Amino acid sequence: MHVFSTTFYLLRRIYPIYPTRGLKCDGCNLGQNYYSNGYRCCRSGFFFHKECASSDMKICNDYHPQHSLHIKVVAENKNTDGQCKICRGNLPKIYYYCLTCNFAIDLVCAKKKVKMTIGEGSETHAHLLSLVPKMITFTCHLCGLPDDRFPYECNLCDLSFHKDCGESTPEINYSCHPKHLLKRFTRVPSYTDRKCCMCRNELRNVFYHCSICNFSVDVDCANNPPPFTLVHPKIHEHSLILMTQRNFVCNACGMDDDPNPYVCPQCNFMIHRNCIDIPRVIKINRHAHRIFYNHCLDAGDWKCGVCHKEVIWTCGAYSCSTCHDFSIHLRCATRFGIWDGIDLEGISENILEIKSYEVIEEGVIKHFSHEDHRLKLKEESGANDEYILCKACNYPIISSPFYKCEECDDCILHKKCAYLPKKKIDSFYKMWFTLTTEREVLDYFNQNPCSICQNLFGGFRYVSDYGLITLDVRCGSISEPFVHESHPHHSLYINYSTKDIFCNACGDKKTMVLSCEECEFVLDINCSNLPKLVKHKNDKEHFLSLCYGGKTSEQYWCDICEEKVNPEKWFYSCNHCDISFHINCTLGDFIWMKQQKKYEKDMYMIRNNRTTRPFCDRCHYRCQFASILKLNGFTLCSQECFQLSA
Repeated sequence: MHVFSTTFYLLRRIYPIYPTRGLKCDGCNLGQNYYSNGYRCCRSGFFFHKECASSDMKICNDYHPQHSLHIKVVAENKNTDGQCKICRGNLPKIYYYCLTCNFAIDLVCAKKKVKMTIGEGSETHAHLLSLVPKMITFTCHLCGLPDDRFPYECNLCDLSFHKDCGESTPEINYSCHPKHLLKRFTRVPSYTDRKCCMCRNELRNVFYHCSICNFSVDVDCANNPPPFTLVHPKIHEHSLILMTQRNFVCNACGMDDDPNPYVCPQCNFMIHRNCIDIPRVIKINRHAHRIFYNHCLDAGDWKCGVCHKEVIWTCGAYSCSTCHDFSIHLRCATRFGIWDGIDLEGISENILEIKSYEVIEEGVIKHFSHEDHRLKLKEESGANDEYILCKACNYPIISSPFYKCEECDDCILHKKCAYLPKKKIDSFYKMWFTLTTEREVLDYFNQNPCSICQNLFGGFRYVSDYGLITLDVRCGSISEPFVHESHPHHSLYINYSTKDIFCNACGDKKTMVLSCEECEFVLDINCSNLPKLVKHKNDKEHFLSLCYGGKTSEQYWCDICEEKVNPEKWFYSCNHCDISFHINCTLGDFIWMKQQKKYEKDMYMIRNNRTTRPFCDRCHYRCQFASILKLNGFTLCSQECFQLSA
């Protein structure tokens, strides 16, 4: 049984989240170098650590003892203006704030233990220093720099210090630089690059420095040095020694961006600190098979399967034991969105997909959704009947092959819908989903649209193991690499981004898309699922075809709303009648619901094909889309009106 904190439910009310693994957390801004469990918003792409989502709703903090601090979760479309009063960093999407004062701190500072005093007789000052939990202006007695918050004061001498200055000592023995003592500095020498030699962060008011070797470390690295020697590391058969300030090419990843390698002198082996614990066996979404880490590849010209740049065969890389020409950089393979963060070494390779049908004979199957009878394959419906609906996706059987029950009319399935796996790992959420027909009734009170495309739908659905996420069969069947007819030369991959990304099909800004890594082609999830052929009342004789747009000087007009059609964006047209239609005007918002199919609380969809268009009871305009939702006797023209009525 899973027990969630109140903060989790607050987060879930604001963001449509699902459990997964990720890197940088938008709740605390930490976690760039390691994967951890947490939750991702399927709409914005934001990731939150499990620990951040489980934070206390209210805390007491010694930096602000006069009032309690309350949790704040900021919506994706709102900015978190202000800085943390302790570390001065920008506030993330989750932080603590005071209901009375203009005081806010981030989750990291909130969880740090506050040191109330700095011991008497320290090497910086002879007397006890006590924290003043106020934002007051002072000048540090040691470094001479002014500040405006939380000094440590000596009541006897009337002196003030920064915390780092008050705790510092004139010199230290540092394990990562054993040759010389490091001396305390409060001014950065001009001959340095002004950065810590270990973490590469900017040096602050107090740090430690060796002028002989031009070696500097900040207070954090001085207090938390990495181990000088690694015994029996996973990556190498011999012990490794830390050797700082050395330009080198990492034998594990082939990169040269960190000047502090771990070295094996007898093998001339050098490696980044972050590459020591690399996974040996992983599964990525860019390749059908597992891939394995190799210390070197066979001599030859290798190209990375993700970035398509050269792979240095003398350095480490991933390769496939089945596809002998496939290789991939270590950093490309373990990048977020490529790898799910699971090391598969020692784990048996199970079949990832379970079939939903059993083959009886050629062209005849038994499907889990209709176990009493057999289904027979038919190549054509025999007529252009748009009202023969697939039971799985609720879309008409138009020209594609389909299965039909031999004994009754209760089960008709597109061939591709009949072949959908019963159980699979989803490409978006990287977790197990099960195909089910048990919830063919739309839950009105929970407003249960597809978690990916946010469309209302009926028919079959993929449900996550814990029941938190529901996908329609279109989004649930998307896999990587994804191939679309509008972009046949390159494959598309799922892409989460906080940048401004615009769909090539509709022009709307999106955060989760299918994109091409070789060019700037972007496709949002809704557009990727648009039907290629459509029947519409405005052209009863022919099918409408999906047009992928292009640059042209010709002007198009929608035959439904009689407004301009942008020829550079996608639209529907009839090749015989030379007429055009907007996507929304053609399909409406309820295309994936069954016509006249009654759902819970008297909810069903009807076609808008009468002589007089009805008025929407929410927006009070005439319903112009192809389908209309009837809810408890009310007429609703769009999903927006449905949400406003809920």
